[in-house]
Amino acid sequence: MMASLPNVRLARFVVLGTAMAIVAAAACSDVPSDPNTPFSIEFNRASSPSVVLGEAMFDSLGNPAPLTARVFNAKGEEIVGAEVTYHVVAYGNVDSTNPAFVDSVPLTVDAATGIVTGKTAPVYATKTARVFAQAGKLQSQTVIVTATRHADTLLAAGSLTDSLMLSFLNTDSLLVSPSSGFAVRVRHTVGAVTAADSTVPAYLVRFAIVQPAGASSDTSYVMLTNGDRKRSALDTTDASGNASRQIRIRRVNFPFDKAAGADGLVRDTILVQASAYREGNQLVPGSGITFRLIIKANGSQ
Repeated sequence: MMASLPNVRLARFVVLGTAMAIVAAAACSDVPSDPNTPFSIEFNRASSPSVVLGEAMFDSLGNPAPLTARVFNAKGEEIVGAEVTYHVVAYGNVDSTNPAFVDSVPLTVDAATGIVTGKTAPVYATKTARVFAQAGKLQSQTVIVTATRHADTLLAAGSLTDSLMLSFLNTDSLLVSPSSGFAVRVRHTVGAVTAADSTVPAYLVRFAIVQPAGASSDTSYVMLTNGDRKRSALDTTDASGNASRQIRIRRVNFPFDKAAGADGLVRDTILVQASAYREGNQLVPGSGITFRLIIKANGSQ
């Protein structure tokens, strides 16, 4: 376990999307010729932004999710089987020789396997630490991990039924204000004394369009988003334990297949489900919350 970043051959890093970071030696004089000497390290970001107290880190489906990294030589070739170790750093850079270090980090990291485990004491809830990978003298960027509470309840935090009027003037539903959203709250109720004790921050929640059936693979007419124009079906709870997604509908592409009603409007229904998982692929109680969005459009348009 490490508490501060040692003076190693570390130079620039490049973030590729949100999935990984690559750290490589910058100085030309540092370029090694040995094909088995690490030159760059690709540290795959943690599969979860948090680890539950007393449990090992898991992904959005409850699967075990240890830290992972890949190592490359100066030619860009992966060094298969390269030795990589994983470490934790106190968020406030408390040195490991300081007696306060143990109490300053809310989690442990197995150096060999990359398994991140949350400490059990409730006092560690919502505290953060930084983790990183190291190969030889090469060290990755640090990633922040939050210790969070055990999720035992998923609740709707908004209306389960809503409606949205589309038109050819506003062909994209994100342009319609306000845009309908699907909001849930993750809670920890067992043993919670105050409202603050029940919050579950930094927890992953999955959203899925279950109707129309084809929407899970065809984003040309409807998709979930975080409010921009990009597809996003996964959200992380905020400090209050809330997570949400919005819907994006392209009016001209939506496959309305019903005749217009007496009011001249065609209607259809979109169903969105929200779920969260616990360790061992177990659903958080209350998962499967279904939101119903009734969409309407002028049948003559």
